[in-house]
Order: sequence, then structure tokens, then C-alpha cells
Amino acid sequence: METLNAQDVLLQVMDHQRRGDNWEAMKHLKELAQSFPENAYYQKMLANTYFHMGLLDWAIDYYVKAIEVDNDYLDARYDLGVAYYHRGCVNQAIAEYQMVLELDSNYHAAHYRIGICYHHANEFEKAIHHLVESTVITPEYVMAHYHLGVIYYKQGIYEKAEAEFNRVLEENPEDNASRKYLDLLASDA
Repeated sequence: METLNAQDVLLQVMDHQRRGDNWEAMKHLKELAQSFPENAYYQKMLANTYFHMGLLDWAIDYYVKAIEVDNDYLDARYDLGVAYYHRGCVNQAIAEYQMVLELDSNYHAAHYRIGICYHHANEFEKAIHHLVESTVITPEYVMAHYHLGVIYYKQGIYEKAEAEFNRVLEENPEDNASRKYLDLLASDA
């Protein structure tokens, strides 16, 4: 398969994905990944397709292949962390997010995701640290503010929880989950 042909195949893949035909997209991406095993991008695209199809083990295998080709491929490492998290492998997810942050300490989504992992592991101080980092890098990222609010609420730090939920509502006035927490805080007062 020559380069121009690979580009044509990629266009077909995108067309299949746009139409929601992931099986056809997957077949073409598998062909690209096998024809160009040293192309980390094709490996990652195939992994993403498997992920969106709910085939997490195969997605993980191809994210690992992409990283074997390019150890510093941040997006592949990040996506591998997401796949591990959805697979229930929280410690492996944390390890991947930590690798991403070692390569780029300003990767706000990795801070957010590792914060969520620590939150689920009830390691609230670590969760707060990473969620705050996410909001410093990207202040308008309301999901980080929301989860900070939830953690502060669980810890009984109600003023900080209220501030975080209000911050969410500044960006997204329709956020019912934050509004419900604020109602709980008002009824506790």
C-alpha cells in the first residue's frame, strides 16, 4: 500500500465513521495498521475504533502497539489510560496518566482523569491536587470544578463545595447536578 493509497483509505475510514459504520472503518484501519506497523497513528486510530465499539481489550492492545512505536505519543498514552479506566484497571490508568504528565505537565485532561481515578480510590487529597491543576490550566473546564465540589462536599468543606458548584453554573447555568448539590447545601445551612 503506497502513501497516496493510505491517504485514500483514511478518507474511506473517516467516511465510514461519519456514517456510523464502525465495522467497515475498523476493517480498513486494521489493513492500514497491518501494512504500516511502524505508524503509531494508524495503531491509535484502530485502538480508538475498537474503544468506541466497546472492545476494550483490543483497544488496549492497539494503544500499547502505538506506544511501542512511539513511546512519547501523549494522546495514545492518555487514551490507553481511559481504556484501562473503563476496563476497571484504575491503577494502570493512573500509571498512564502519570506518564502523560511526566511528558507534559500541562495536559489538563490527564490531570482531570487522574483526579477522577484518585476520587474513586478515595484518595481525596491526590484527587483535589490534580483536579485543581486541571482548573488552573483550563479554568473553564466545568467537569473538574464539579468533581472538586463533590469531593469538598464529601469532606464537609461546604464553602469550597459551594464555590465550585457556583463556578460550574457560571459556565453552564443548566447544570442540574450542581444545582442539586447547592440545594442540599442550602437545606443544611
